[in-house]
Amino acid sequence: MNKVLKRGLIGAGVILVLLCIAYLGMGLYYKGGFPCNIWINGVYCTGKTVSQVNEELLAMNGYDGLAIMDKNGERLFLSAENTDFSIDYTQAIEDVYNNTNPLKWGLYAFENLAVEHDPVISLSKDKVEELISGWDIFIDPKNLKCSIAKDGDGYVLENATVIVPDKQAIVEKAYNAMMNRESVLDLQELDDCYNTYDLRGQNKDKVSLFTKIEKIQNCDIEYNLGDEKIILDKAKASDFILTEKEYEEALEEKKSKKAPGQGFFIINGVETELPEAEDTKVVEGIVTDKDLNPIISESKMYEFFQDVAEAHDTSRMMDNYRQGNSNTIIINNNSKGDGSILDLESEFEYLKERVMFGYADGNEERKFQLSENAEVHDASTELGNTYIEVDMGKQRLYYYVDGILNMDMPVVTGNVNRSRGTPTGIFPVYNKRYHTYLRGADYVSYVNYWLGVHKGVGIHDALWRDEFGEEIYKSDGSHGCINCPIDSVSTLWDVVDIGTPVILYY
Repeated sequence: MNKVLKRGLIGAGVILVLLCIAYLGMGLYYKGGFPCNIWINGVYCTGKTVSQVNEELLAMNGYDGLAIMDKNGERLFLSAENTDFSIDYTQAIEDVYNNTNPLKWGLYAFENLAVEHDPVISLSKDKVEELISGWDIFIDPKNLKCSIAKDGDGYVLENATVIVPDKQAIVEKAYNAMMNRESVLDLQELDDCYNTYDLRGQNKDKVSLFTKIEKIQNCDIEYNLGDEKIILDKAKASDFILTEKEYEEALEEKKSKKAPGQGFFIINGVETELPEAEDTKVVEGIVTDKDLNPIISESKMYEFFQDVAEAHDTSRMMDNYRQGNSNTIIINNNSKGDGSILDLESEFEYLKERVMFGYADGNEERKFQLSENAEVHDASTELGNTYIEVDMGKQRLYYYVDGILNMDMPVVTGNVNRSRGTPTGIFPVYNKRYHTYLRGADYVSYVNYWLGVHKGVGIHDALWRDEFGEEIYKSDGSHGCINCPIDSVSTLWDVVDIGTPVILYY
């Protein structure tokens, strides 16, 4: 063996010994911690002790607690601190550490060992239950009762059935959620955390009363009046039922032929007078007889039809016509000063019979009965857009040109208390006279401006009057003509053509 080779072998041996020493040195270095390229749950462990890795994992995976939300939006937060929540990775880390050999660090350098381990979690279930028990969402069903209340849609039975949270089920869900380190528990999505209780069995009197009320308020009649529809719905029908606040006033009602329904009530299908207080009961503010039958006020039923009449008189129909909502105009064709176009009495009797005989509960479509003298007109063909309108209830004359109000003046019409009421209807201006005399059986009157409307009735000035409008016509009205201030009627006389429609109504 030559010297060069010998020296080479010696050098290689020295290097090998040095490498072995270095390798063993690194092994001794890693003996107090993890070898290289060891990862646990995303934490690089090389050279670190078990406690150091545990601290890093805890810092990365902190847990504050659980927020619980119930079906009604109530919230409760269970903090980790108040429930003795703890988390520790020590056991998992030690398992990894014990399965590594620091002298094999060279192999690990090429393997890049990465593992995932669950921590050990502890939690006090008793404290979870204690905190949840203090939440104010829990109600004892034995303390709940049905109630009858009134809202915008009539009477309703509240708490017939109630949904009550199940405390033990929520405790289990919350405990498991915290053990899984969940941050939110939404009870809306968990039907098994609630129980449904039917309270009707323990509130039979209220349920029985409400059943009777339902039959009354479920009238649901749709009245057809020309082009309009009037609905007697649950909200309106529920007002017929006498309440405690209305009882004293109802006792004062006096029977009167001029006021249908006054002093009469319907109890269990029988028309009767109002019982004295000692013969009644009050349940949830509703007055009943001793057998818990609700008391129906006939006067309140009639008020419903009066309200309909007030909202659907000829004046309102004229407003609807001008607004383009309807062409139908109904006029009560008499000269007695009665402008009612609806037969309130017959509709009242029909509804009363419906309630008394127990078939109020149900839907019905019905044509609203008109008064005996009511006449239906098509304003689009009989009036058009240029016309004179005399509202004798308001004692006003209006002149419209192309649908636009051109003139508005107070008037005095026929004296209804002396049977001289102005006729009603739609008539054309049939003549115009200037400086003329009006003659009747007991009078001769000079007027400057005359517009003939119907037979001997016309629109004219009345210099003998100082005032117009209001209710003069009831005591000092004309013989049937429409008296106007001279300054206004002179202008009207100038612009109105013969043939212009005139609508007269009370």
